[in-house]
Amino acid sequence: MKREDVYKLIDGERDYQNKRWSSVASQGTHDTPEAWLLYMEDYIAEAKHIVSREAGETAYSKAMEIIRKVAGMCVAAMEEIDTAPRK
Repeated sequence: MKREDVYKLIDGERDYQNKRWSSVASQGTHDTPEAWLLYMEDYIAEAKHIVSREAGETAYSKAMEIIRKVAGMCVAAMEEIDTAPRK
């Protein structure tokens, strides 16, 4: 998969996340890196659980959906909290 296609997937995930969380009180925002890391860690733990207990392609497909979600969370965190560019 090309990087531009991956970025489209992440953009789509961010659009979904914005729609999904706009109706809750927090609107899906978290104001600290700790909060974002806890959410990401929970999703990563779920993916690890899936790949350790389910078979092959089904597990991989589910795990990649979670990786897409986490990538979206990473983008959301940087949208909310100032992030320095790589030097």
